[in-house]
Amino acid sequence: MAGIVAAVVGVLLFSASARASDVPDPACVSAGLTDARVSTSVELLHDDRTFTKVVTKLTVDVPGDWVFAEALLLSGHSPGYTTAMACLTRQATGWQEPPRWWEWRPGLPEVTAEKDGRVHVVYEAHSWVSQFDKDLDVGIWRLRAGTNTWSLTLRPPPALGGAQWDKITVDPGAPGIESAQPWPAAEEDGSRLVWRPENRVSGARSAPAMVVVVRPSWQRSWAAQNERLTAQGLGWVGGLLWTAATSALLLWAVARYGRRHRRPDLVLDNLAHWAVVAVALFVLTYTDDLIRWYDESRRSEWWFEDALLRGHVFALAASALLLAFAKPPRRVWIAGGLLMLPPAVIMARPQTFHLRHDGRPMTSDLALAAETTASCCLLAVTVLGFLAVAWRLAADGKLIPKSRRPVARGAPPADRELRLRIVVPAVVAWTVAVALCYAFIEERNWQRASWLSDRGDPLYGYRHREDFLWEAMRSASDGQEWLLGYAWILTGIAMLAVLRTKHASKHSPLDDPADRLLFLAFFPIAVSVSGDHLANSLAEFLWTPVYMLALYAAVAPCREFAVLEQRFERSQWPLAAAAGTATRRKLMKDSRIYRETHAALRRLDQGLFGDEPPQRQSLEDELDNLHDWPAGGPLPFRDRLPAHVSVVDAALALGPRDSWWDNGVRGARCALIPSLLATLLSIWAGFVRGGAWRDTLLDLFGLPSMVLAILYWMATWVGGGFFLGALWRVLPGRRGAVKAIPVALAFAVPVALDALFGWFTREGAANLALHAATMLLVLTVTGIALDLDTFRGERRYWQSRLGLLLSIYQMRYYSLQVAYVIGQIIAVITIWQFFAEPAATPPAGGK
Repeated sequence: MAGIVAAVVGVLLFSASARASDVPDPACVSAGLTDARVSTSVELLHDDRTFTKVVTKLTVDVPGDWVFAEALLLSGHSPGYTTAMACLTRQATGWQEPPRWWEWRPGLPEVTAEKDGRVHVVYEAHSWVSQFDKDLDVGIWRLRAGTNTWSLTLRPPPALGGAQWDKITVDPGAPGIESAQPWPAAEEDGSRLVWRPENRVSGARSAPAMVVVVRPSWQRSWAAQNERLTAQGLGWVGGLLWTAATSALLLWAVARYGRRHRRPDLVLDNLAHWAVVAVALFVLTYTDDLIRWYDESRRSEWWFEDALLRGHVFALAASALLLAFAKPPRRVWIAGGLLMLPPAVIMARPQTFHLRHDGRPMTSDLALAAETTASCCLLAVTVLGFLAVAWRLAADGKLIPKSRRPVARGAPPADRELRLRIVVPAVVAWTVAVALCYAFIEERNWQRASWLSDRGDPLYGYRHREDFLWEAMRSASDGQEWLLGYAWILTGIAMLAVLRTKHASKHSPLDDPADRLLFLAFFPIAVSVSGDHLANSLAEFLWTPVYMLALYAAVAPCREFAVLEQRFERSQWPLAAAAGTATRRKLMKDSRIYRETHAALRRLDQGLFGDEPPQRQSLEDELDNLHDWPAGGPLPFRDRLPAHVSVVDAALALGPRDSWWDNGVRGARCALIPSLLATLLSIWAGFVRGGAWRDTLLDLFGLPSMVLAILYWMATWVGGGFFLGALWRVLPGRRGAVKAIPVALAFAVPVALDALFGWFTREGAANLALHAATMLLVLTVTGIALDLDTFRGERRYWQSRLGLLLSIYQMRYYSLQVAYVIGQIIAVITIWQFFAEPAATPPAGGK
């Protein structure tokens, strides 16, 4: 596994560093550039994004007699081209200027040969202001973000110092500039400032020593300080508070269940233990980054072996904790121990593998192969521990179907086991795929940052390999942090296991106090969606009670309008009191008679009858008799359904199954098909559309993140279907499309609050509206599918499901449902077309 990755990395490094330079790398000369015409602009885009985006453009008309003019027309990878372009856009060539990790470009600069022999060059670049008190070089501009003000400094390349500068434009955005030196010559379009350099004595238009000071809004100023130790510490505290708050809810639910179940219980113990493990896992996963930020705030340099020790210790401890909780079979333990051995050995003896800083370059083949192997093993053992924990929680909660292997007659089906021969190939395949994507993106980022470096310089190959070595080391911690960011899945499995085995009421999860607490706490775990706001990391734990209260407030006050909460006419017992298997059989039989009788009445009204038309009175008497309810169960005597509730309404209110858990499971299954389409829409909006695809290819874990995002969105939409089905009997409305509204509203209210928060912080939140509209559409389709599934026993009598649906809803109701669904589809398309946007955050590929 690691050998494959190391071989691919070696090929990438060799192919990139083996190109020899055909010509020497001379110093840039300004001779011939005094007649060059130069214009440049820079724009600060503050609104609708987390970080301020810096967009710059440089336009140069190069005279044809410049020594490197023809080289600009060569391939973008030729030594002549890189030298010429470095002369026009950089302070120095080669390694005298370090690679720009925080500069992004839409592509190679546009180079055009003019008819008069001149060469027209257009160089565009952009970046995000997310670093505090550090120089951010974008194009020929340098931005430095301070606490209250930002400074923009023009840094013209030495080769262009004596050129003819026609126009310099600065658009600082709102609220404008604080000061400028020199003062601009003009103002365009409100906030755009223009300089036209010209020496009044000589007439020369050389580049001025220019500095513009901007005072940004507090929102963008706070975002720019994201990398400060204080901000990182607050983010760590916020994540810990969310994990601790969720764990506290789980322990509270366990205590409530414990009052009902006095004896020890396996699934309750799992939930209680996982509540503690989740907090410890968070500390082990994220503390090493906090320590690194602390070290960097105290000193400017730290050694490779120190970072190696810190990253591997925490990663090994987190993996061991996962396996210890999972208690897998002995073979899985052995596999985990073997995977932990390489990183432990490398961490204990880095000098053996040339990984100790002792004045020698740490770029040997042994060093790179050893660290790549260690990082791959750490990722693999994390995946193995994750799967082992998920299997244990699901198996103990009876969420995994029984084995289909034949057993002795009369013996119960055997439980499925976590088999090493299935798990190991899956873990290896996933690890190799992630590692190869990581190596590919890292190589791509390196080529982006070092595109103006001389490939023939021996220093190029050394720094290339050194960069790969550092990224391989960082991937051990970053990869585990990225993967365990989905530990909420394990929490959700533990909660589902308890709800599956310990629910007390068959009617509603809100009837029992213990079920109600755990069910409401599961809602934010399963379906919560929040915007990418920086302050969310600190206030993230507040969203858990917000989602819980939103669901309870959307359902509980409207429960009295639910069909099964209506009362019989005589006894005044609620209809739910008579709900049961016998009730379902009677309602299914009476519903068919009810629909056929109404169909006969419609034909009679339209004159569509045979030789002997039926008597209206007999048909009406038959309908009236269907409202009678026999005595039995809690009903002391024969009773009648309420006048405004038909037997079809009562049958649909029961749902397709006999308990809220089974209805919830059925709702999740019915949501699978619409969830696939909704997931594709969300993936396209978040990872592909517009500039999102570029950001995906810049993030070291961008490509595998798309795979996990599919799991995330599928869990969100299917989770919505589960809650719709589980709450089916207490939701108001007579048809599934109406029942979907309260659950969609419970999802939309926190999303709207999050969007309001994004408006307050002036960050983009358009995708939140898309998610809310998509959830309503998915739940509406799921609700209709649940109505159809309720009468699944009649499917064999109809040529298609559409015919059965028409019979269930009657034509007038069906027309309304179709119009309602079409309206939702139009709303989703409208939001997608005009409002949806990719996340405006800097990619994770920067250094």
